[in-house]
Amino acid sequence: MTSREKLDQWSYFEERGLADRFECSWVEAPDYLAAVTALRAEETLACDLNQARRWYLPYSGEDLVWVSEQSLNWIKMFTVSGSSMWWALDALPQPGGRAYHLSHDDGEVSEPVYVNGGKWEDIPADHWDRPRQEGAGLVGSSDIAQEMNFYLAALAYTTGRFIDDTWFTTPGLLCRIPDGAWPRE
Repeated sequence: MTSREKLDQWSYFEERGLADRFECSWVEAPDYLAAVTALRAEETLACDLNQARRWYLPYSGEDLVWVSEQSLNWIKMFTVSGSSMWWALDALPQPGGRAYHLSHDDGEVSEPVYVNGGKWEDIPADHWDRPRQEGAGLVGSSDIAQEMNFYLAALAYTTGRFIDDTWFTTPGLLCRIPDGAWPRE
């Protein structure tokens, strides 16, 4: 991690031009290859997120998701292009596992959604305690940055990894999800 404050995670996306529309999921899974298979990816390309961002087209009709390890037993799925994978989350965690999804679109941040053991649930209230106590919602140069930093801190404490420069250089797979692989809701 750089000398930057660990709670200032949103600035990494802003610096890389990945903040216009943000869609990312964190899934409890044994490894990211299992998630790629479960996503029914048709084509894959080995790369890190810095390389995958060349295909960053937030409102494209082609579904591209970059999948990589987050930490032990957690993976991350960043939507590079097209629609979000949130509607597939209940099928992706390992049995009894959890998944979170966070999005930002058109200047609005959506409260994270949560899957626990394959069922959609409210996020437990204590999930927000540590980021609130540490002032994560006060970090950032805009209201959106502060809100995203608050949510990202809660996810970092849950998944065991904060976003930093190495988050973008972790090896992963850029996956093309074919039309019809998942029903849209």
